[in-house]
Amino acid sequence: MNSDSITHGASRHLRDFFDEDTSRLVSILCLPLVDGVFATMLVSGSLSTASRMLSVSLTIFAGAGALAVVFSMNGCAAEVRRKVSKASAVLILGAAGVAILAPVYGSLVSQQVMRKVAAIVLIVIGGKLAGIKYVEDLPVYVVLGTGMLLALRQPQGISITLEYLNKALITAFLSSAVLFTSTYVRGSLINLSLIKKGAAAVLVIISASLLGLPVPSNSGLYVLSVSLLASVNLSQLRKFYLKKDILHNGSHP
Repeated sequence: MNSDSITHGASRHLRDFFDEDTSRLVSILCLPLVDGVFATMLVSGSLSTASRMLSVSLTIFAGAGALAVVFSMNGCAAEVRRKVSKASAVLILGAAGVAILAPVYGSLVSQQVMRKVAAIVLIVIGGKLAGIKYVEDLPVYVVLGTGMLLALRQPQGISITLEYLNKALITAFLSSAVLFTSTYVRGSLINLSLIKKGAAAVLVIISASLLGLPVPSNSGLYVLSVSLLASVNLSQLRKFYLKKDILHNGSHP
């Protein structure tokens, strides 16, 4: 067996594992990991409470974009769940990797400045989710990169620790659980635009808290819960159960 056949076989298996649907979901889930947003949130204290971790998992990772990909996946329910599980595994491993390297990142930047940078980044992301015209043209990486330059400081004992690992893993697991649960929901029953607007409001609330503004505890979680409830398409839900009743009664005369 030559090296070409081994390479071809390995690439084929990789393509089989990461089919088009899985690759799309992985791309969306891992974007906050590779563009520095998640690392910034870790070192800035954006994930300091359980409610923040849940809010971030439902907005940054398992937001409307990821849900849209899940709802558009091809295949039966079992196949969709396998695809989500594969993508979730990549997210969890990626989050762990970012968490292990985050202390190095944190030692190179001022945490006080990065809190403000994280707040601005979340406001920008929230503006994009809300469809605000002038914010949509502003790249997140430009804001983040500029903030990192302003926050740079003389490194003080660079070391790799597990300081942020638990928070990163909890956030990633919560995101994965939400996405897996969404595979049991029909996409037509959910209004994704309302979820996006709710997520935008939550990110602004977290931003206000990072900037030191008085924000009621768990307010972001309440807003997110209301937006999720409001996103349920009641007319479609009524049609779904009506059709189910008709089929059930038709099978039992």
